[in-house]
Amino acid sequence: MSAEPLEPSLSAPGQVHRVPRTIKGIAEWLPEEKEAQFLREVMDAQIGPELTNLLAGWHAEAMFGQVPGREERRARTIEEMRAGRKVSLEEIKAGRRFRSGNV
Repeated sequence: MSAEPLEPSLSAPGQVHRVPRTIKGIAEWLPEEKEAQFLREVMDAQIGPELTNLLAGWHAEAMFGQVPGREERRARTIEEMRAGRKVSLEEIKAGRRFRSGNV
């Protein structure tokens, strides 16, 4: 038996653990509230393109969900967009704080 972790430690900012592209793998990496929604949607999906697309979207959610501060940046971006401010992809990537009036 080895004392090594199952997943390697992440040394660089922005690195994420590999999420297996399986229903179980995706479910294990989602927060509890999202896991429940994911499993409900999987149970209702038709085998074929519908299920394939659903798994692809949730796999991305599980991967992106590991990025620190993601939910805060997402909420801030939505708030700025609702206020009529255009938010560039570069700003989103950089995680910059948005200031009202900047275009």
